[in-house]
Amino acid sequence: MPPGFLSWVFGRLLAAVLLVGAGWVVYDSASSDRFQVRSVRVQGNVLLSRAEVESVAAVSGVNVFWVDRGQVAERVRALPLVQRAEINAALPGTVEISVFERQPAAFWVSGDRSYLVDREGVILKAVDVETQQARACAGQPCDPRLAPLPTVAQLDGQPLTPGDRVDASALTTSARLAALLPAVGVEPLAFEWSRDFGLEVPTRDGWRARFDHSGNVEDQVASLRSVRDEIARTKAAAQLIDVRFGDRPYFR
Repeated sequence: MPPGFLSWVFGRLLAAVLLVGAGWVVYDSASSDRFQVRSVRVQGNVLLSRAEVESVAAVSGVNVFWVDRGQVAERVRALPLVQRAEINAALPGTVEISVFERQPAAFWVSGDRSYLVDREGVILKAVDVETQQARACAGQPCDPRLAPLPTVAQLDGQPLTPGDRVDASALTTSARLAALLPAVGVEPLAFEWSRDFGLEVPTRDGWRARFDHSGNVEDQVASLRSVRDEIARTKAAAQLIDVRFGDRPYFR
């Protein structure tokens, strides 16, 4: 018997035993009920319910070793309200889902429904605006991000679906006008948008102002102030002041 032969055989047997043992551990881990996902922890959700996130994640009952975190994150990100999602797994059977929601920027009214929309113009979900604002005024529990949001009404709109997009520049301009108009003595009552006329603002004085939401808002407000002052000086009647055309504003 060659020298070292027994050591070589023993080494081979030990390697085989370790390989079989490792294979058994992998098989047992991948198939055992002990490692089924029994707990799903969701955090970071405010507008989304835990049930909505768990439903699209679809990991309950799956073996924790077979959870594809990338695919789960992709499914959760498909929800219109979700901007980003992070997935982590913990033994023996827990999946943790961290949700980063899109931030509401305004209420958008289209058709006979109201929706939350973010600053990119993405429709997030249908909501009851009056209920949310009433809760805020009454001091009852509600998402504090919703109380101060402006409302834009799409006059020629149809019902929308979460994930649809609306004109983001109309949102930006409305928010800017809400800050600028009171400073020049104009009290806006609402913000209304249409494809034909752009952004219109009915005012407390009874006339409406029409803006180009893709133009320079500060210059348009300055033009509006000049026209408004001229109307007051001449005691003329006005129903509409249109400042969309740069240095050629007009009223009628």
